[in-house]
Amino acid sequence: MRAPLLACLFFLALRPFAAAANTPDALAAIERNARNAHSDAVYIESGRGVLLRIAPAAGEDRIHLMSATKSVVALAIGLLLDDGKLASIDEPVSTVYPEWRQGRKRDITIRMLMDHTSGLQNAANAGVELEGAPDLVKLALAAEVSSDPGTTFAYNNKATNLLPDIVQRLAGKPLDVYLDERLFKPLGITAHAWMKDQAGTPMGMAGLSLSAVDLAAIGRLMLDGGVTPGGKRLLSERSVALMTAESARSPDVGLLWWRIPAWEHYRLKAGAATLLSARSMDAVMLDALLAADGQVFDSKLALISFLAERLGPSWPQRYAAEITGRGLKLGDIFDIDRGPVAAYAANGYLGQHLVIVPDKGVVAVRQIQRRESHSAPLDDYAAFPMDVLRLAETL
Repeated sequence: MRAPLLACLFFLALRPFAAAANTPDALAAIERNARNAHSDAVYIESGRGVLLRIAPAAGEDRIHLMSATKSVVALAIGLLLDDGKLASIDEPVSTVYPEWRQGRKRDITIRMLMDHTSGLQNAANAGVELEGAPDLVKLALAAEVSSDPGTTFAYNNKATNLLPDIVQRLAGKPLDVYLDERLFKPLGITAHAWMKDQAGTPMGMAGLSLSAVDLAAIGRLMLDGGVTPGGKRLLSERSVALMTAESARSPDVGLLWWRIPAWEHYRLKAGAATLLSARSMDAVMLDALLAADGQVFDSKLALISFLAERLGPSWPQRYAAEITGRGLKLGDIFDIDRGPVAAYAANGYLGQHLVIVPDKGVVAVRQIQRRESHSAPLDDYAAFPMDVLRLAETL
């Protein structure tokens, strides 16, 4: 879970795509790229059935979803709405935690926990203060507010760790039990595991392990508007739509689900040098950013790769300190042109991907185990969403 925001930047990497010559070519490209990236599991299906499957080694089918866990946690909030246990995602969090009925925390809503606009203080690298913390809920409740709630998008692991406890308080049972009863078992998902903190609360920022096939079942549920292949409704259409509706502060996100555009273009802003100098940007990072002047990058992957090449092996730590650590995002530094939203995704560190292409009925999963030998960015397979979109265009 190190540098989760950087991972998400990689996962959202897309560039304009042309349709592959045919479906077999597109599938062959995905299989080749997946194997080159040491993928443990790949599963792709459409209305035609299973298009591609790379199965993991026997007994290793459950893989940690990392931050893709957040997207599943979001579905629990949707279930609370459907069950009448939560009136609205715009309810103040203080209705659950009365100690927040003061100061700026009184303005934080459940929606803000889910679209990364809560304003809670948060370290860019989750490993700094969250991994190994004995009680993640208490840690989040005690956090200071670093920006006015609802005003700024800032990817926030700490805030999402409140959601499992909110589910438990409103549903009357732990998050993992609630989802097992209301979502997993009806979908036929029987083999799953959820990491918990020392207080016994399931993690919200990460922690769920599923097989590729089971993760795809969740994707298919989203694709089909909350209805199982057998015709049973598990989520209302309203709740499904909420998950992927554009956030007021970032076009990239819904409610813990990512929105994937068909294409993006990045150009350094005319006033970027002035902005970065005013923030006392590290000279090495400043030089790397300003070297982009005059260039057009056709994906986040291309832009981040450009920066990584200039910053060297320690680029993730430098990026976390100098960009996200200063409250900046790419949109502050680069002009961004985006195409229409073409897919939705749940993504996680190391290259865990669930991609849903609604118009083409495609659900695609790529997973990789955590290993010391992991080599980023190759093993992250950041281009997987783009490859899936190329495949979808052939169907």
